[in-house]
Amino acid sequence: MKKIFLLLLSIIVMNCVSAQPDESEVLTPPKKTYLRMGGAGGFTSHVLFWKVSDINSSFSGVNVPKIQDKPLILSGGQGYGYIMFLENLRIGGMGAGGGVTSSLVIQNTRYDLETKVNFGGVTIDYVFPVTERFDIVAGGIVGWGGMNVKMRRDTWGIKKWDSLVDSWAASGTSFIGDFYYTLKGSFFIYQPAVNFEYAILRWLGIRLGVSYLGMASPSWQLDEKFDVVGVPDKLKGNGLMINGGVFLGTFLF
Repeated sequence: MKKIFLLLLSIIVMNCVSAQPDESEVLTPPKKTYLRMGGAGGFTSHVLFWKVSDINSSFSGVNVPKIQDKPLILSGGQGYGYIMFLENLRIGGMGAGGGVTSSLVIQNTRYDLETKVNFGGVTIDYVFPVTERFDIVAGGIVGWGGMNVKMRRDTWGIKKWDSLVDSWAASGTSFIGDFYYTLKGSFFIYQPAVNFEYAILRWLGIRLGVSYLGMASPSWQLDEKFDVVGVPDKLKGNGLMINGGVFLGTFLF
């Protein structure tokens, strides 16, 4: 009986010793996770690398001003809020716009071409927190926007009422060659984007990223009243964009 008791006691002691943690083992601390909450809003700026050659080729004729081959600067704003039933997912809205004007003077006649790009819509972003202050954000915009094109021809000189009325009514011989056309193109807008965001303070953050502005399914109108057909498909403001912004809101860290 004594031998059996000693045998059981030795088994228990061995199990207790084997159950003790090895002091040489280094315990790996659990990986820290970050949950974004709240929302923010602020100013955004965009540099659009649009296809200037396609836009210039859309206007045929000799007496046509050419747009300079350089990026287009757009400015606007964005606001967003996190939805709590899906972690780190946020929904908001944004809008931006910008334009450029080019001119051409031949003798006593001035030709002006003003081209504007604008867009806006709903933003959906998923945030990948990297550190307490730094995030990588993948998402995009779905909405509407387009291009406004203004074409003006001006023969320099004093504009007289009788000449204006005769030109409008086409009933006289004193026709003046001045006119002003406003064409508006409406597009379906999509803009996938990847942004890098950093919280400087708990209420102040900055952003830098890259995106692509796409335009599809256009419809054109003259003076917002008359439909225009035959507009070249190349007349649109799509292209690669560099995005930046400053935001005020809630930044947890």
